[in-house]
Amino acid sequence: MIVPKKKSRSADSVEKVYEKVKLLAIDYHFRPGERVNEVELAGQLGVSRTPVREALNRLSKDGFMSFVPNRGFYARDITPEGVRELYEVRMVIEQATFRFACQRATDEEIAATAAIWEDVSETQPDASEITDWSEIAKADEHFHMEIARISRNARLYEMLDSLNSLIRFFRRIDLETPSRRINAYEEHVGIIAALRHRDVEKGAQLIERHVSLSSENAVEVTKEGLARIYFGKKQAL
Repeated sequence: MIVPKKKSRSADSVEKVYEKVKLLAIDYHFRPGERVNEVELAGQLGVSRTPVREALNRLSKDGFMSFVPNRGFYARDITPEGVRELYEVRMVIEQATFRFACQRATDEEIAATAAIWEDVSETQPDASEITDWSEIAKADEHFHMEIARISRNARLYEMLDSLNSLIRFFRRIDLETPSRRINAYEEHVGIIAALRHRDVEKGAQLIERHVSLSSENAVEVTKEGLARIYFGKKQAL
């Protein structure tokens, strides 16, 4: 006997739509302030409007969208103030995870975490010769997330993971800025040394210097981000 396939919408399919739409939102495929056409998006993804609506609702809670009653969903804006605030929150969370990692992680966990960045620095060319910083940005995010993991605080880990999605677009741009990329490697070396010595105060200071985004840098990152979204090219930094 042939059993007909069920046509019910599974949680798995909804999750897949969410992940696809989230990737679009992370890289600003929806332009800042643009109204998201649910029908058009559903057609592009080959699904009904229901999972798209669920995905947009979740992305609204995640900070990628805003919802206006009777009007729909709109993509997040880009402002220097907004970018700077994201980095300020990141700094506070990462200082906390560093502190707990120093207190709770084993020597083996710290060594494995340090190796994430050390392996990258050994295999990558000189910073002045790198043209695509996307892989470096991934390694940078992985390194900081691993510090959060060995902090043994699941809430902080989840908060940082969520925040990283919101700043991923800007993280790449920030790393490509000459003044930032020159110091990126040295700052990581200092953070690793502080972690190995379990020096909480030194590490917190280094993370503040590493993560903080000045008002001027926030303006430059915002201008570069808008240039890429609307013109598909970089401005001179």
